[in-house]
Amino acid sequence: MADFTAAQAAVVRIERAEEGRWDLTVISDSGVRMGHGVYLFDAASDDAEDEQAAALDFVREYGFRFERDAVVADGADAFWAPLLPVEAA
Repeated sequence: MADFTAAQAAVVRIERAEEGRWDLTVISDSGVRMGHGVYLFDAASDDAEDEQAAALDFVREYGFRFERDAVVADGADAFWAPLLPVEAA
């Protein structure tokens, strides 16, 4: 699982690595990459909704979530969003 605390995790970065692949990275408040995942997809379903859904699933594994309306574009094929802890139900 995560080797960092909720206070350290700051953002998730979603970045196209190549055609058909998005890299998902949890980045700490000091800029250190704390977790990494890959989302592979069919080109027919390459849209922002799918990448965000995959990123949400990825960060949930670390105990986090993000608000979709907080996702910020960072260039043509990169996005980031601030992380929030998943609240216990």
